[in-house]
Amino acid sequence: TSSTTSSTTSSTTSSKSIGRFSIRLTFLFLLLAFVTSTLIAFFIGWIARLVLLSHLGLTPYDPTNANDIHIHVNNNNNNNSNNNAMVAISRGMSKKRWDDDNDNDYYNDDYYKSGKMKRSIQLPSPKVIEGKNVPFTTYASKTFQMAGVATSNTLHIDRTATVNANTMKSMTLLMEKSRKDFDGGPDIRDQGGEDDEDKEVNNEMGDGWVPVDQVDCNECSRGKGTTSSTTSSTTSTSSTSTKNHNSDEDGLHLPAGQHLLVDIKNVDPNFLNSEQRLASAMIELIDESKLTLLSYHCHSLVPVGVSCAGVLLESHVAFHTWPMEGVITMDLFTCGGGLLIPTLPSIERLFGIASVSGVDVMDDVNGVVDVGSEESDNLNDNDDNDNDHDDDSDVPRPTLLWSHKLRGFREGFSPNYVRSKNPLDGSLGRYVLGKLDFDLKRPLLSTATSIQSVNIYEVMEPKNRDYNSYLKSQDEESPSLSSYEASSYEASYPQSFGPDKMLFLDDIVQSTLYGDTSYHESIVHPAMLAHAHPKQVAIIGGGEGATLREVLKHKSVTEAVVLEIDRELAEICREYMPEWSDCTDLEGSTSAAVTTSGADDANDRDEGAHAKSCFDDERTRAVYEDAFRWFVDRFGDDEQNEDDGARKEDKFDVVIMDALDPNTSIEIAGGLYDDTTFVDSLFNGLSPDGVFVVQLGKSKMITDPPDEMGRFKDTALMIDALGKAGFVSIHTYDEGHSHFYMPWSYLVAFKDYKSRAAWFRTAPQIQIELRKRLVETRSGKPVLRYFDAATMIGYQLPSKAQETVHCRKEDVWEDEWNECNELIGHHGIHNLRASEYLKVGKSGLGDSAGRGLFATKDIPMDSAIAHEGSSLSFHFPPLTWSVIDKLREWARKDENYEKLIFVDDEISSVHTYAEGYGYGATFLGEPNMAVESGIMLFMNHGCNGTNNYGQETDLNEMSVDLKSITEVPEEFTFRGNAPYSPVFDRNWRHALNLGGYTLRDIKAGDELFTTYLSLAGNLENFKEEVMTLRRQCMGEDVGIITQYESESP
Repeated sequence: TSSTTSSTTSSTTSSKSIGRFSIRLTFLFLLLAFVTSTLIAFFIGWIARLVLLSHLGLTPYDPTNANDIHIHVNNNNNNNSNNNAMVAISRGMSKKRWDDDNDNDYYNDDYYKSGKMKRSIQLPSPKVIEGKNVPFTTYASKTFQMAGVATSNTLHIDRTATVNANTMKSMTLLMEKSRKDFDGGPDIRDQGGEDDEDKEVNNEMGDGWVPVDQVDCNECSRGKGTTSSTTSSTTSTSSTSTKNHNSDEDGLHLPAGQHLLVDIKNVDPNFLNSEQRLASAMIELIDESKLTLLSYHCHSLVPVGVSCAGVLLESHVAFHTWPMEGVITMDLFTCGGGLLIPTLPSIERLFGIASVSGVDVMDDVNGVVDVGSEESDNLNDNDDNDNDHDDDSDVPRPTLLWSHKLRGFREGFSPNYVRSKNPLDGSLGRYVLGKLDFDLKRPLLSTATSIQSVNIYEVMEPKNRDYNSYLKSQDEESPSLSSYEASSYEASYPQSFGPDKMLFLDDIVQSTLYGDTSYHESIVHPAMLAHAHPKQVAIIGGGEGATLREVLKHKSVTEAVVLEIDRELAEICREYMPEWSDCTDLEGSTSAAVTTSGADDANDRDEGAHAKSCFDDERTRAVYEDAFRWFVDRFGDDEQNEDDGARKEDKFDVVIMDALDPNTSIEIAGGLYDDTTFVDSLFNGLSPDGVFVVQLGKSKMITDPPDEMGRFKDTALMIDALGKAGFVSIHTYDEGHSHFYMPWSYLVAFKDYKSRAAWFRTAPQIQIELRKRLVETRSGKPVLRYFDAATMIGYQLPSKAQETVHCRKEDVWEDEWNECNELIGHHGIHNLRASEYLKVGKSGLGDSAGRGLFATKDIPMDSAIAHEGSSLSFHFPPLTWSVIDKLREWARKDENYEKLIFVDDEISSVHTYAEGYGYGATFLGEPNMAVESGIMLFMNHGCNGTNNYGQETDLNEMSVDLKSITEVPEEFTFRGNAPYSPVFDRNWRHALNLGGYTLRDIKAGDELFTTYLSLAGNLENFKEEVMTLRRQCMGEDVGIITQYESESP
């Protein structure tokens, strides 16, 4: 006290007095005071909130209420009670508060007529499918009072008929527990104070809300599954993990689902404006789809329209309507395993209600809707016309557009999932199911054989076909009229306006109706024309029969063997796609006795009758076996085949492989070419001049990497295997009209090099061959709809993408002679113009040598000269040169010489000019001649290897041993003769006269020499050329040009 007093006293001496005592407030005291006051205020507010909510009747719904366990309206109760409860919930009020207000004017008709509120309607409740176990769920919602909403209704699943006493009791205990202490899913199995019966019931419950013994593995798993130490749970988990995830049958274990979008137009407006009818249709759809609707919520809108959303155990369903426009849009999403596409017929039947002419738009409460629009007025104007109600001929039919998409993620979440093996995750899903803008998309068949899945669809894409034109083409009166009398052009030619038909095998598009002819004609006829006289033809695959149809158009064919592993597919195609195997219009296609092997039974045929199906043709033999094994078993050992006389009869002139293309993701496709057993047997199974053709799938793009590194690696394996097997000439070509969404590629391989002559025929030759070989039609229509000579000329040139991708190969650049550099011009070597560096003069080789070519300026080594003239060469194709040669021989015979002496003179002039100034080649399969048209043709031969232009070689006319050689030395053959070279196939015309390069420095005034040995064609011509050059170099003979000029007058 004394210290305090003294301090106080002292302070008062220096400042104004503040009293006898002072108060000191610590920080801890202030913190405690703040926390205490906050807690007191919180508890007071919490108690006040509870009292207020209880007073207002806005307590959470009571799940133990027997009349409303799941907040659904029990339709067996009094209707007024149902309506009261339903509207009360929609307004966020409890049933208690609504009952308290029962005496107010809510039930007064004037209240509804005033527009304050629409009278609620009774909607059906969702039901539990009999035998289906539905897990317990919790529910939370909030409804907002918005302008433009006439009614708002929420209904929940009615499971009272399927809930037994024990389940109801355990559910009641669970809900009581959750109301006291909700933690998102309490474990009630170990609760104390329960009797033994309760414990037994609750022991049947799993952790959380889902009873373990009622888990339906066909439903969605919205999170981590429950864990259990019981044997049954372990077994179930183990079996689930080993399921095949290559389909959506086990979709509940993946973060993925299926989404079906449906748009329907030309629907009855009254149906679209009826909340009750729409809700009933939705519930019936869910029931037919074997799904579980937990609850749904609907709003009827002002002035018209309905929006509904339903919560499925599997996910959700929702739709919205535009009654005045007659349109409804719907989406259905599930993560279960059941397919959604089979629900489309139900959707079309339940929601595609046709309009009735002259009927007003009604709602479920007030009758006719007055929307104040011209459309409504137009509808109302028809009320007095009774005839309009009966005449619906002008009312359009409902049109359904739909799209099915796979959603979420599968790859990466399932170790066994392979995208290419999911029937919905490939080209079928991307190009057909996933498109919403198709005017028509109708599944004709969706099934699976013992080998593969089969899907057949009818589609109409707006960019290819017009739906209105299709409807006009269906005019029933027009078929009986001529094209001049028909009501419309479309009705006269319905085949041009109908929907397309598409076949998918294992989700890979195989054929289309509108691409059928272009695809099958392009795979069959080029190969058939490449053979001189095809009799025996084998078809690997082709169960739809279209490939067979094209083969049977050739008169020379005596037997066509179809090797199809899937007999069920062939039967399906005959039933659903008869157009593909239709031979009724082919002359000479007659049926015979059954010639089917590998089958237990067969259909009887009338021998000699006209074959309706190509499979019934007497030349057809269908073998339902594995074609690869079939070839290996019969032709795997070539030596054995040569010793077996019967096997020679089985060899084929043409083999067409219309089965697995190498670009598919199926393992067997690449395995066929890793192991060359099949390719070797294929080679052995062909006749000496046999031809093999195969479809390669999607065409290459110019941006693709080399085949060995990209998606075409199996194609590279196949080409390599074909070359090693012995095929001497391989070519690829593209066709862009097969309706495969991309151009399609094909490969043809020749066993005999002479087949190249047929492949590179001119357009007139091809057209003549087609007329000679193909049968006539009974109708008089052209037997081919797409393929002709001009099309074949296009196939002779590979695409630029084929060339570019081929030149990206590493081994191409490792070759001493690089075809990409030489023929495409990537080499970068400076080209010298002939007019600036060369001139023609008398050869320095002697008087008998004639003219020669001299340099006017110094020319450095490795210089290209006059490459610009390579495009101006004069070419004698094999057929032309053969005609000239034969005509010259004919004219020189004694009996013909005196009769037509001028023929010999003229033919000899042409023949001498070509041989003297040109050079022969066989790269087109048979001898052909090319003649320079520029100054380079005056270049002479350099004897004894003295040539300074052309190509470096160690051999010359003096050093070649003609007795020991069996073929033209490689250094003197045309360097584009590799089995497969798209570069050469595209550039051979200017490659004929591309010339060479200077082998050393050439001074001004020096004469240029080349080697004529590289100008010979086949071995016979090469030997003759060697002997001629030896005599000329020794001065014993002169060149044919000098000889011809000396003999001419």
